[in-house]
Amino acid sequence: MDKNKLSKTLKEIRERNNMSQQEMADSLGYSSRSTIRKIENGENEMSEAKLRRLIELYSLEYEDAGLTIDEYKGLSGLRKDSLYPNPEISSLCYIKNCVTNPNIIVGDYTYYDDKKGADLFEKHVTHLYDWNGDKLIIGKFCQIGSGVEFVMNGANHQMKAFTTYPFYIFSKELRKFTPNKEDMPLKGDTVVGNDVWIGQNVTILPGVTIGSGAIIGANSVIASDIPPYTIAVGNPCRVIKDRFDLETKTLLLDISWWNWDIEKIEKNIPVLLSLDKEKLKALK
Repeated sequence: MDKNKLSKTLKEIRERNNMSQQEMADSLGYSSRSTIRKIENGENEMSEAKLRRLIELYSLEYEDAGLTIDEYKGLSGLRKDSLYPNPEISSLCYIKNCVTNPNIIVGDYTYYDDKKGADLFEKHVTHLYDWNGDKLIIGKFCQIGSGVEFVMNGANHQMKAFTTYPFYIFSKELRKFTPNKEDMPLKGDTVVGNDVWIGQNVTILPGVTIGSGAIIGANSVIASDIPPYTIAVGNPCRVIKDRFDLETKTLLLDISWWNWDIEKIEKNIPVLLSLDKEKLKALK
């Protein structure tokens, strides 16, 4: 670690944000401003946990934190403000940090994995038009495979008529035949819960809700709601099994681990990656 570079970066951040050393200490979780003073003077280094927090909180490049690329790659943990959270996996990006449409709302740590351009997730949300007023809402820690397609309400055609053909979209003169919203089969927001795994090339139709913890098999077409902690596959997509018994599903939804502070999540990763129900209960 280049302590001089880190020292310079800390000072620049404080001056840019008009922060005192105590305020900087508070933002990084230190109890005393003396720690910041020693780091700024090049006397102390930062722990790995504090470096992760510094990089995430102030959206720093690894060089600004005084790290080499190898040191940066060696940092464990999750960095929610990074576009590509793992510098070794360019096909994976956090969706929240690449979408621009305000009607696409995505939680922290949810990622899209696509070698053709993970940062192009927004192109996989089609027919999302302001006049419909619908939204795509995706929770935290979801894992979305390549080729997914979210089809929004704008794709629907009028069905309360002898023809579904949308004459009104082809010219100004025909716009007078635009149907009223109440005559369109609009189905509301599309909602994906938390910790949902969506396989490759899944198509999700308008207005469905996918419950937290669900797993959607590759190439499925989802036209109706999928309950939490189930496995669903096919076209049309159907639930084939529950992931856990009712007690475990209720417990997982109750603790809602995805809403914990990231420090608590990282501390309890061994439990979250196990099937030890007693240890899970202890986290409640």
